[in-house]
Amino acid sequence: MILVFRIKLVLDEMPDRVLEGVRVALYDRDLSDQDDHLGSEMTGDNGEARIVFDSDRYTDREDQPAWRVESLPDLYVIVYNSRGEQVFSTRRQMLADDLPDVITVAVPQALALKHELITE
Repeated sequence: MILVFRIKLVLDEMPDRVLEGVRVALYDRDLSDQDDHLGSEMTGDNGEARIVFDSDRYTDREDQPAWRVESLPDLYVIVYNSRGEQVFSTRRQMLADDLPDVITVAVPQALALKHELITE
């Protein structure tokens, strides 16, 4: 099954302000295996990145033996700076067994400035 997710980066203090040109990665959190990388992309001028992947990318031992709601991905997002360093993660607030239309990630303004995700 092909899945498509949009990730939208905004400033926590100003949710109308989007972060463009920022690399994000989407992961499925696993308890018994290594987390599954589902894809990465740069955000566009609307602050959104689109990640497309096949369900085979995240299906593993804890999702077996048959499909059920618990076998949906437990999604979280990692945000990178321009040097490819991880600067923010939603792993602790992952979306368990959910298929949202848009995953909105609110990045604190101080962090966005420190890592040059925004300029002002």
